[in-house]
Amino acid sequence: MKRMLLVAVLALVVASGCGSALKQAGGAVVGASARYYEVKNLGGKTSLDRFRTVGVERFDTSPMLGAVPSSLAGLVQTAVVKRLVETEMFRSAARGAPTRGGLLIRGKFVDFDPGGSSLRAVGFGVNPFLTAQIQVIDTSSNRVLGVAMVTGIVKSIVRTGPLELAEGVGKAVKGLVEQHHTKRAK
Repeated sequence: MKRMLLVAVLALVVASGCGSALKQAGGAVVGASARYYEVKNLGGKTSLDRFRTVGVERFDTSPMLGAVPSSLAGLVQTAVVKRLVETEMFRSAARGAPTRGGLLIRGKFVDFDPGGSSLRAVGFGVNPFLTAQIQVIDTSSNRVLGVAMVTGIVKSIVRTGPLELAEGVGKAVKGLVEQHHTKRAK
């Protein structure tokens, strides 16, 4: 009886896990995936070109009523700053508000699933994800230039956890900014 159960489980793993194994290997190499959706469009391809500094506030965890660990807010803030530095589009990218006339990114978490299901290893279950609604603000006028939903998704079972989710959100913000900023910092 135990052998039949073991054979059935192995057959299920092999039947469903081949494609899943490839996805897991890819996720382990590239890290978290990212996506964004503009709720209020930031404008054209060059709409953020005039900004030379950017600041990132600590994202608000309160909309999720404690479901998002408060430590995740700092990890996300650091990951977003790191990704914005990578773009080389700003002279300065830092935590907190930028100088007047800079760009400010403010966010609040709106959806979260930490994952943890062992079924993910064989292609079932939900991948961990973290979604925030962000505002992109011109600090000289305090005007909201755009609003977007940014999501980090962990598809790997090897590289998991809060840091990976934060990196995914950082990648999403970076992708959004790159769609609307073309100049390199001088």
